[in-house]
Amino acid sequence: MFSVTKSRWRRVAGLVLAAILNIGAFMILFQLYNLARKTFIQRGETVGFDHAEQIISLQQRLHIFVEPDIQRWVLHHVWLVRALNWYYAGFMWSFYACCVLAIFFAAAPRFRYLRRVFLCSMVLALPWYAIYPLAPPRMMTNHGLTDTLALYGPHYFSSNGLVQANQFAAMPSMHVGWTTIGAFMVAAAIPYKHIGAIVGFTHLAIMTFTVMATGNHYVLDALGGSLVIAAAFAVAAALPSPLWRLHAAPKNTRTLRTQTSGD
Repeated sequence: MFSVTKSRWRRVAGLVLAAILNIGAFMILFQLYNLARKTFIQRGETVGFDHAEQIISLQQRLHIFVEPDIQRWVLHHVWLVRALNWYYAGFMWSFYACCVLAIFFAAAPRFRYLRRVFLCSMVLALPWYAIYPLAPPRMMTNHGLTDTLALYGPHYFSSNGLVQANQFAAMPSMHVGWTTIGAFMVAAAIPYKHIGAIVGFTHLAIMTFTVMATGNHYVLDALGGSLVIAAAFAVAAALPSPLWRLHAAPKNTRTLRTQTSGD
């Protein structure tokens, strides 16, 4: 019995170490990602508002310019505004939580594959901020839109706030994109009766609503983020590695996994 307990604690310790290393690496990559957007993509102020007018005009023609209506409804419920603001601000922490869940309970090959998708999505998303700088809805006050974060906090984009990033980087919405990857991780970690898939989809639906309710992204930004993730899945599957063969993963993922090696 002692040897079994000792072996189990070793497995747990290995998974904890894997979680620490992976989350630490993600944090560093996320800051480098933000630094690249802010340092090397500088023409947002000159073309970002023109692009925003283009997006709004297109959404109006498609009858999907719903952001002002969503905000008007949400602003009648201050408690809801504050909750959505914090949901938006904490999206990377929720992503890290999804990662930890997958490290502990999903099959190791499946987690490594989804991690690879995340890395591919970073590479695929960055060029678009230079190709199409875009002012977010919260800056388009002439269309009746409001910056709910500035009104109720937290001050996410201030010079001394939580994130110092390029504010003309609305397209694509990686809040939606990376939450999608997080949803897949939750689904992989909790396959029982599709509970994980339901929780993950609910998380994604709330985040998609949140980015529009807080005035940070348009409908088309959310679509753009989804397309980046779809492309990242395709690229990750095409890379020369056996990690994409998900059918090899065991179906029972409720027990702790011992494989923790990475790409």
